[in-house]
This record gives sequence, structure tokens and C-alpha cells, in this order.
Amino acid sequence: MGITQLLAVLKARRTLLFGVWGGVVLLALLVSLILPRQYAATAEVVVESRGSDPLAPPQGVGLTTPGFLVTQADIIASERVGARAVAALKLMDQPRWAERWQKASGGQGDPARWIAGKLKKTVKVSPSHESNVLTITVTADDPAFAANYANALAKAYLETDLELKIEPAREYATWFDEHTKVLRANLEQAQSRLSAFQREHGLVGDEKLDLESARLGELSSQFTAVQAQSTEATERQRQGGGANEVASNPLIQALKVDLARQEAKLTELSGYLGENHPQYQRTKSEVESLRARLRQETGNVAAMVGTNSRISQAREGDLKGRLDAQKQRVLALKQQRDEMMLLQREVDSAQKAYDLVMARLTQTSLESKARQGNVALLSSAVAPTEASSPKVLLNVGLALVIGALLGLAVTIVRELFDRRVRAAGDLADALGVPLVVEVKAAPAAAAGARPFWPRLRRA
Repeated sequence: MGITQLLAVLKARRTLLFGVWGGVVLLALLVSLILPRQYAATAEVVVESRGSDPLAPPQGVGLTTPGFLVTQADIIASERVGARAVAALKLMDQPRWAERWQKASGGQGDPARWIAGKLKKTVKVSPSHESNVLTITVTADDPAFAANYANALAKAYLETDLELKIEPAREYATWFDEHTKVLRANLEQAQSRLSAFQREHGLVGDEKLDLESARLGELSSQFTAVQAQSTEATERQRQGGGANEVASNPLIQALKVDLARQEAKLTELSGYLGENHPQYQRTKSEVESLRARLRQETGNVAAMVGTNSRISQAREGDLKGRLDAQKQRVLALKQQRDEMMLLQREVDSAQKAYDLVMARLTQTSLESKARQGNVALLSSAVAPTEASSPKVLLNVGLALVIGALLGLAVTIVRELFDRRVRAAGDLADALGVPLVVEVKAAPAAAAGARPFWPRLRRA
């Protein structure tokens, strides 16, 4: 069906078209006038993401995730917030709601939650996609009730948000307080064991170990020196019985010089004096005295070398014993220090655990005593002066569009079931032959007489 044919059909069946169109518009108008008026009141709250530390400085206003805002919207629409708002408005005491609740539940259950569930369908919470603002819209037939309930929901949401923040903090604070007592007892026990161990062994720090280690180093140095001396003395005694000491002794050298001089003098005197000469006898007596003294001093030096060797060996043995004892003492002190360090680490670990729990206890205690949540009331709802529904102009406008489309559809369907020749093209299409001549309408038809339109019948 072409445009020309469609226009011809609409022109021929304009009564049906305008009848359907006008009926739809009239019906929409009547329904809009009959439906009760509804009023929408709106309150707005601004939401910030929750912070974990109440002592941290504010980070400024920032955008939250859409999922977070949707969660907050669900909280506002929940029965918990609704029941708090119902209780704040004392709707349970109103006869209208009390009778409905008694009739529906037989007096069983929580009336505030029941009323909140019934009013839930009238509440719409709209999260913003570009800000942290949540819009709470309440629709009711009473503008004052819509505004009051919207404000009550906003206030109940602020209180519920604060409770949701405080309740976990209170539970954590209670748990941390109980756990702190256990950790404090563990810390006191660890400190007591450390103090008892220090008192038992006389340990204050590393001073005693440092002193004993210094003594060990000093004894080790002395032992090394004495060992070297003893080895040298033993070697000298083994090689020549102290000949080198005898040869290098100043007294013996002086005696040898005096003996040589007296022997030379005695030899000289024997050349011109007799052996019985007093001078010769005196010189001979001095030589013999020097020889006896030389032998005596040589024996003394040799004996001294052996004595020094024995003294060095005895001193070496004594120092070795003292060195071994000092080593044992230092090892014992190191073992005691290691045990003390283990006890100290236990104290440090207990102290660290206690400090961590105390810090969390302080934090959760502050959070549990908070009086400000993460939600603030941006604007309160006011009683609307104009109804939000029904919207007569909008409904009539939609009825005009829908009625026109519906009238057009009904007209086309009617034409399909009752097809007639409306134009020359319809006849050519129906018969399948070309159009040879077209007879213009008679003057009477042109003047408004009703023409004859034969119906098309296909063989």
C-alpha cells in the first residue's frame, strides 16, 4: 500500500480514525482526573567513604564508587531504617495504621517493621552517578506526611549509619580489652623470668661478659709471652746448659779479665822471683781466689738458667690453668647471656604484642565513642504544593500520540478486512491489467455527493 493509497484510506475512514483517537485521549483525561493526587517530597543526604582511623585528618570530599552508593541506597530502603523512621513518627499509635496492622497480622510481630514494609513501595532512593549525594523521595497522598516521612528516613539513616560504624568498634574494643589482660599477664611473666634470671646470675648487661673477655685476652697474651720465654729457656738449657748466659754475664766477663791480668802478672813474677817470694805467693793467692770465684759465679749462672727454666715452666702451667678456667668462665657467661637474650626476646615479643593490641584498643575505643558518622543531611524535605501525579498534560500528550497510532492501526486493519477501490491504482493492482482511461468524477460527486465505490472481490 503506497502513500497515495494510505492517504485515500485515511480520508475515507476518517470517522473511525478520529473516533479511536478521541476515545483514547478522552479516556486518558478521565483517568487522570479520577486518579487520586500523589505528592512527592524529597530529602538529600551526602555520603563519604568510611575512614578506618578516627584520628586521621580528613582527606577532603571525594567521589565514592557507584557500588558503595547503591549499598547505602539499599540501607535507606531497608526495614531497619524504615522501622526507626516509623517509630520516630509514632505511626503505630495512629488508628489507621494500628487497625491495618491488627487486621493483617493479628497483633503478631513488630508493628513498626510491618508499617515500614508497607511504606517501602512509596520510597525511592536515587544514587547520583557524578556525586556522593543520595536523593530520598517519598510519594504519598498527603504532602505533609510525605515530607515528614522523608525527613524521618534521612534522620534514621544518619543514626543507623552511625550505629553500623560504632557497633563493630564496640565489639572489637571489648575483644581487645579482654585480650589485653592476657597479653599484660604474659608480659609480666616474661619480665619476671628475666629479672629472676638476672638476679640469680648477677647479670645486668654485657658489662660482666666484656670484663671477663678482657681478662681472658690479657691471660692469653701473658700465656703466650710466658710460653715463649719457657720455650727459649728450655732450648738454651738443652743446647749448652746456659753457656751463652755464662759467656754474656758481665760479672763473669769482669772476673775473667781480672784473672787473665793476675795470671799474666804471676807469669811475669815467676821470671825473676821465686815461688816462695811473698809477692809471688800473694799474686798466686789472688789468682786462685779469682779462679774459685769464677767457678762459683759460673755455677751460679748455670743454676740460675735451670731455675729460670723451671720457673717459666711452672708459670706457664699456672697461666694455662688460669687461662682454661677463664675460658670456661667466659663460655658460661656467654651461655648465660644467650639464655638471657632468649628471655629478653620473649619480653620484647610480649611487649610488642601488648603495644599493638593496646594501640588497636585505643583506636577502637575512640571509634566506639564517635558521635559523627560519614553521612550528613544536605537538604530537608518540605511539603510539596503541587501533585507529582497524575500529570494531566503529560498523560493527554501521550494519549494524543498513542491514540493517533492506535487509530491509524485500527483504520488499516479495518481496510484490510473490507478492501475497496479508493483510487485508479487499486483497480489496476486488483485486475492485473494496465489502466487505459480514467473517468473524472461527476459534478454531483465533485460537489459533495457520495460516490459509489465498488468493493474489490478477487476471483
